[in-house]
Amino acid sequence: MKVAAITIKSIFDIEKVKNKIVLSGMEGKLLDCLAEKLNFEFKILPTHTGGSRHSNGTWDGVIGLVQREEADIGLGFLALSEERFEAIDFSNSYGALEKVFAAKEPGQMPKITAFTYPFSQNVWIFYTLMILAATVLFQRIMFRNATLLGSFLSVLGSIVTKGMENVKDTPWRRVLFGLWLTIATVMTFLYNTCFLSFLTMPEKMPIPKTFKELSEGVLDGRYKCLVPKETIDGDLLLGSGIDYLVKLGEIVKKGSWKYSYAESLENLLDDTTAIIIPKSGIKILLGSPPYISVKLSDDYSGIWHSGIALKKGFCCHKRLNDVLNGIINGGLYEKWMNDQSFVKTIHKHLRLPHEEPELQLTLEDLKLAFSTLCFGYAMAFLAFLGEVLIPKSVDIFYS
Repeated sequence: MKVAAITIKSIFDIEKVKNKIVLSGMEGKLLDCLAEKLNFEFKILPTHTGGSRHSNGTWDGVIGLVQREEADIGLGFLALSEERFEAIDFSNSYGALEKVFAAKEPGQMPKITAFTYPFSQNVWIFYTLMILAATVLFQRIMFRNATLLGSFLSVLGSIVTKGMENVKDTPWRRVLFGLWLTIATVMTFLYNTCFLSFLTMPEKMPIPKTFKELSEGVLDGRYKCLVPKETIDGDLLLGSGIDYLVKLGEIVKKGSWKYSYAESLENLLDDTTAIIIPKSGIKILLGSPPYISVKLSDDYSGIWHSGIALKKGFCCHKRLNDVLNGIINGGLYEKWMNDQSFVKTIHKHLRLPHEEPELQLTLEDLKLAFSTLCFGYAMAFLAFLGEVLIPKSVDIFYS
């Protein structure tokens, strides 16, 4: 039996031990098991791609070898598609390829701007407008002879627990005054609580979580998306019929953004690069958490079934399907996949240096607080000089 196979480490490995061919990897073990149960010998025809269709209708890679009957069957995580069924036959499905994208685990947001994190942008805008409205309102009905600047400083001081002076004392003004102090106290408490939590456990940098967000990031030029050379993922994006996936596929095709499973996937990922990959491929090629530093998308671009490619008129179609069903139902294929994931995880664990987590504030974390304090002291000193040097007739706080 002539077998076309994509040779990828951990998926289909070929080794020669004492003049004997030894197969490893999930697909290699699958071929060994099929050969034993169906009692056939095989010759491997290695290739590097699953197969893409050319404009003249011919195929390359595994699909091309099987279509031209240079190979009887083909292996290598081959996705079942309508176009491929026109050229070859397939066995029953023995796996689901959930197409996700993987991005580098986001780093921590800079702590120098941590003072803005507790509230969202809309909350900051609303809070600023509320302070300005209170400034105008208090200047007109609560303070005696205060200018807008003096009223603003009094309102701003109340937010940082500074008492207000020169307030007109009437019952309904006390209610208004108490309401404002309640708002100022609650907002300050919420801010301080959130601010300390952000300093202790910093927020992660935002990255795309869905294919729609990834597509928007790629269109804006902020991200780059790579598809595997060995698969037809680029064609699947273009043929998805979903607007943002089609746009993503067009940019990927235009830029020829591709990678190979044989490459070190960790080296491909940076802060602006994502790769499309089957979810099961992450386990096999990268290992399992917590020893992988990638973040998977929350959704899929599609779920495709994988099968064994068969030439048209293959003699043992039914017998092969019967054995394949027994392998899947017996959990053997899942076990081979978990074994490969375990090996990758152990290797990463051995290479990972052990570090004790540091859950304490450092001088770097408090740099912003000290800078703000020094800036405040400088402004206070300038205000003091102004009070001493400016004549009393020029009073900007009281009219």
